[in-house]
Amino acid sequence: MGDSTRKSDKPRVLIVGAGISGLVLAQSLRKQGGYAIGLYNPEGVLRDSLPGDVPPLETANHLLPLPLKSQLIFHGLDGRMSIVEDTPETPCLRTNRQKLRELLSTNLNIQYGKTAARIVEGPDKVTVFFVDDTSATGDIVVGADGTYSAVRPHVLKKSNDEVLKTVPFAVISGAVQLSGEVMERQLQLGHSGWVAFGPDYSLFTGINRVNVDNHGKVGGDYYWLMLIPDIMVTNQERDHWVVTSTFQERLEIAKSKVQDLDKKFRAPIELTTVEGMRAWPLWKDAEIPTLPPVDRVVLCGDAAHPIIPARGEGAIHAIYDAVNLGKVLGSANRNDMAVLRATLYKYHKEIAARGNEASQLARGALESARAGKPPMAWGHELRQLKELKPLPFKLADFEKKA
Repeated sequence: MGDSTRKSDKPRVLIVGAGISGLVLAQSLRKQGGYAIGLYNPEGVLRDSLPGDVPPLETANHLLPLPLKSQLIFHGLDGRMSIVEDTPETPCLRTNRQKLRELLSTNLNIQYGKTAARIVEGPDKVTVFFVDDTSATGDIVVGADGTYSAVRPHVLKKSNDEVLKTVPFAVISGAVQLSGEVMERQLQLGHSGWVAFGPDYSLFTGINRVNVDNHGKVGGDYYWLMLIPDIMVTNQERDHWVVTSTFQERLEIAKSKVQDLDKKFRAPIELTTVEGMRAWPLWKDAEIPTLPPVDRVVLCGDAAHPIIPARGEGAIHAIYDAVNLGKVLGSANRNDMAVLRATLYKYHKEIAARGNEASQLARGALESARAGKPPMAWGHELRQLKELKPLPFKLADFEKKA
């Protein structure tokens, strides 16, 4: 737990979860000062909320040190392409999640290995009891602990099994290291990533981060997701083939399916080994159109509105939540809980409406794009792209300069 000197009228805030929303909220409160913050973990708007000692967001750019903009390209079934990239009109900075979390953790004292077991609210305090038999007491608890939130059941009075719904996609996923001409081709298809469509599936391929070894050789950590619409996933769950199959079997299915695609799209899957396969066969979201009035426990980010990554907007909404909640708590007085509860309830209503809409739109995003409708990603509508542009450099030339 990280405690800062605080004024007596400022609430003591316990943040359960050290993901993006929890870290942004903690930094926002630290910038405003006067708070005691307990943090526990199992773009313009964001910049303004961070203290001056937090490194620039650009340092978490997933493409560094390559001089490329964040960019996503959709390759339609009819050959038409759509693009969103970082421009003054469509600002977007895609970051490496690990780099961003390290950046947002600057000067925060995070208590790792803490999972909330139960929460007890009293007339003048709230206590979180953790599974390791420790506890923490404060004025407000923020559940920022993600899709499988341990705080959400306390707020909704429903278990996660009752709230979370399986999205009707069988998901096959993997990761692979690329370099040289293969990596150059992938960067041309979409600097940050690209989406292509097969007869009965959607394929996303993205770069997690760029690596430069001690000899200056450039490589990329790539990952891919093959989404196969299948309503049986929601009925069979753990008995569905995408769960019961081995990594080898899933890889063979993926390699077979991509034979329908142009060769340039096949490389990431064809170069993936069994060791690169990832266990992410089921996606979960939830329909939470409203959140209840607040006593001393409030939700933030995916804990309030689980969103699948089909439009790449989960982190965007989590950041908005955290920034807005930081403003609410910034004007809070712990001695006037009635006013604070009313303000937090307004916050709950806003994030529920916005987040639930985003969650439902994400569910149908890829099938909508497959049907030829203008896709949305990273908070922007993609514009048409007539032709792919060549990279402004060769990796070999870049490596010589490194």
